[in-house]
Amino acid sequence: MIAAAALGFGGISRFEIQAGSFAPILHGFFFNTFAPLMILVIYAVARIVAVALLEPSDLALARFVTAPLAVAALLVAALYPTFGGIIARSAFFSGGMMFIEGMMLGAAWLIGIAFAAIIFGFVLGAGVIFVRLGFAEPGRPPRTRLATGLMRYVALVFAGLILLLPGQTGISLYGDWPVWPMQPREAAALTAFSLIALAPHAMIVRCHG
Repeated sequence: MIAAAALGFGGISRFEIQAGSFAPILHGFFFNTFAPLMILVIYAVARIVAVALLEPSDLALARFVTAPLAVAALLVAALYPTFGGIIARSAFFSGGMMFIEGMMLGAAWLIGIAFAAIIFGFVLGAGVIFVRLGFAEPGRPPRTRLATGLMRYVALVFAGLILLLPGQTGISLYGDWPVWPMQPREAAALTAFSLIALAPHAMIVRCHG
């Protein structure tokens, strides 16, 4: 939510971003179309860093190695070769193929988001496990782990849907961002939608680790 507010109320747009060192990454079709997913990437990085810094462990010193590697893997999946990485491209390919085969656009879009959430969730989950050097609660029954993992996955699908819903429905809640900076009400909308989008996953993490 803080990142969303900073992007919105800070007047940051494509021009400011592409004038800096992120120009080779934050550009192109996927950035212009799916820029709100930047909030999910920031959230995932914050999740990995929080695990590394806040969770106690007898192997805490190893996190000086595992945490940067986990963050790097996530950023590669989300930003290489440009914004969206393999995550957005897999969503675009899977949803696009469904649409070409005759599926309704809304359903194809949902499938694309669901497919992307599989990759995103896997990279995020693997990063957290790698930072912990194992599961936080090794004694937890497999059925419980599976149920928790499924809840996390559904929460990520929900987050992607909420963040991209305005643009897909033609409602310009975020204005022309990232082409132009957001107006205060547009920045407020992005901040509110980010809070709604990420709240379920954050609550699941808080309750189940």
